[in-house]
Amino acid sequence: NAQQLPSFTQYMNNGFLINPALAGSDGYTSFNTTYRKQWIGFKNSPTTYSFSGQTRLLRRSYKIINRNVRKNVVKPSTKGRVGIGGFAFNDVNGLVSRTGVSLAYAYHIFLYKSQISFGLAGQAYQYRIGVTPDDFGSEDPIVSKGLDLVTFVPDANAGFYWTGEQYFLGVSANQL
Repeated sequence: NAQQLPSFTQYMNNGFLINPALAGSDGYTSFNTTYRKQWIGFKNSPTTYSFSGQTRLLRRSYKIINRNVRKNVVKPSTKGRVGIGGFAFNDVNGLVSRTGVSLAYAYHIFLYKSQISFGLAGQAYQYRIGVTPDDFGSEDPIVSKGLDLVTFVPDANAGFYWTGEQYFLGVSANQL
């Protein structure tokens, strides 16, 4: 019953991959791609690809705050409270691969100088184990003709995200 999640690094650049509450939390639209290959030079080494996009559904887009003559700040509007996002991924780890999509919904609540966000995501992926006679040799009677097991797996993720001007706190639960 062991489980293998895709390994994402640099998640500070795209926290949406691990926490659905970050969908639209910044107030702007972003698209990101991720590629990770471990153990370069080894056959069937772990490889992960992903493409994600997320945005906030705003009633107004951006507003310019005049701080002084030289420094204008463009700040996301706080009028929209709903964030949406999604990502597609392909994770290959040896003879096991997972290919899937995830769709997320987030709701943002604004407090004095902070924002609290709650998110839910639905995920569906194809889990595959593919074995050929070349992987273990033709002497093994089980894999001598090859073995290809494929199954569809639904899943859900949930998250919480609290951010302010100088801090943030995030908690997420995957594979619910």
